Parts: sequence; C-alpha cells; structure tokens
Amino acid sequence: MKKLLLTGAALLLSWAGSASAADKVDFDKQIRPIFSASCYKCHAGSKHKGDFKLDSLEAIKKGGKDAKDKVIVAGDPGKSDLFRRVSLPKDDDEVMPPDGKGERLKPEQVELVKAWITEGASFGDWKEDKVVATPDDKSPGDKAAGESEGPKEIPLPQVAAADAGALDKLRQAGAQVLPLAQGTNLLSVEFTSNAAQIADHQVEMVASIAPQIYDLNLANTKVTDGGLKALEGMKNLHRLHLEKTAITDGGLPHLKGLASLEYLNLYNTAVTDAGLAQLEGLKGLKNLYLWQSKVTDAGAEGLKKSLPTLSIDTGWKEPAKP
Repeated sequence: MKKLLLTGAALLLSWAGSASAADKVDFDKQIRPIFSASCYKCHAGSKHKGDFKLDSLEAIKKGGKDAKDKVIVAGDPGKSDLFRRVSLPKDDDEVMPPDGKGERLKPEQVELVKAWITEGASFGDWKEDKVVATPDDKSPGDKAAGESEGPKEIPLPQVAAADAGALDKLRQAGAQVLPLAQGTNLLSVEFTSNAAQIADHQVEMVASIAPQIYDLNLANTKVTDGGLKALEGMKNLHRLHLEKTAITDGGLPHLKGLASLEYLNLYNTAVTDAGLAQLEGLKGLKNLYLWQSKVTDAGAEGLKKSLPTLSIDTGWKEPAKP
C-alpha cells in the first residue's frame, strides 16, 4: 500500500511538472508571431527605427540608441521598455506599434508578452529571422498615385535664430540641441545621453534660448521643482518630458504660462491630484501621461472636466481577477 501511495505521488508530481511546463509561454509559437505582425514593419530587416531591431536575439540585447531603459528585463515587465510601449494607449507618441505601422496588440497579447517576460523571457533555440522587404512595404511618406495627401500641417511659429554662443555652452553642458525641422529656427533639446548628471544648473542654461525651444526632454534628469522656473519663458514649447524625475506638485505652477504646451509626460513622478489643478489653464494640452505617478483616477477625471479634449493616460492596470 505504501509503495502504491509513493508511486501515485510521484506520478502526480510528474504530471504537475509537465502541466506547469506546458503552461509557460512559448516564444516561438506565441511571442514571435506577435513581433512579426506588429513590430517587424519598423524594426526588422533593413528597417531599424530608433536604431532598434527585433528580428534577432543579438539586436534585442543591443537595444536602441534612445532606449535608456532595458528593452527586456527578464522576470520584470515593469522595467521592460518593450512591455511599457506595447501597453501604452494608441495615441501615445511612444506606443509600439504606432498607428498604421503594424497590427495593434490585443489586450490578451499584451498579457501574453507580460507573462512571457515574467517567466524569464526565454527565447528557446531562436536566434534570428531573415526579414526581407517586399514591394508592399511602403516607407513613411510613400504615396500611391492619386492617394490623398491628408490634412495640411499647421505652420510652425516663426522665431529668430538662437544665439550661437548660448548653443555652444548648452552643448558643452551635455545637451543635445537639434533643429526641429528644415527651414525653421525652432529647436529640440534633450539630455538623454547623460541625464543622471543633469541638474537645475544645466536646465537654467536652457532659458537662454527659451523662444526657440519647441521640444524639451528632461526625462531621468535630476531637475527639481525649482529648476522648472527656467521654463516659464518658453512660449513656443509644445512638448515636455519630465518622466522619472523628482518633480512634485510644487513644480507645476511654473508650467501654468506655457500656452502652447500640447504634450506633457509626468510618468513615474510624485505629482498628486492636488498638483493637477495647476494645469487647468493649459487649454492647448492634448496628451498627459501620469502612469506610476500619485494621481488617482478621480483626480484625472477632475482635470478632464476642465479640459474635455485632453487625453489622459494613467497607465496599464492589472485586470480584476475573476
């Protein structure tokens, strides 16, 4: 009898182990098809937007030039930039894939990617896919004969050229300063390559070219609430990245006069519902990102009443378990 019980227990444990292994997400059968359908159009073969490709294990480990966060952190979806991007809403500038560039992931596919990363992001024996562009793969801007040009672009503000000396000082301080587009004096300024060394002093230097700044990226820097005072004169600032900084409610009053601001990212900051009240006057604001901040759904809804056309993203939330 004892022998029978031991044999039964062994069989049960063997079955449980097999069931557990069977339940694990299979990269080749479940994740790879998602990459192929939704990501390869921009990140495979000869296409490598952001210097990033998903068609080989080596490319995935290498990441992209702008990816400060790890693309995939085995066991931790929250620290994996790939999961963050595929779980963003479709109107987010950083969502993967962008609208029209691939099949949007379904909620169950997002959950599948999350489960795969949580389980350790195993690629099995897969090394790479040979992706060859086809005639159907249109590059951005390609149009068929007679195809509509779409809505006309809104003219950019006209400003004088920034002082060359001020630009040199900014670059020496670690800023990447680039023209926004050909034929305009507007600028894009970011500190992505050395964000950890950037504090209020460098941000204050940006004020010297305030009229020319259209896009400012301070993500991951050590800017404080006081440092945001340098932004008050940026009347042409349309996009502002403050994610993963120490910004709190105390810094938001400095943004009240940014009438042109359309995009504001406060992901992973200490901003609360009380701070959102400072943004009620930003009538041009179109996109606000609050994932992993201290803002509640009720606080976001309160701001929405003042700015009905504003799209607010409070981040992906774990679905309620049945």
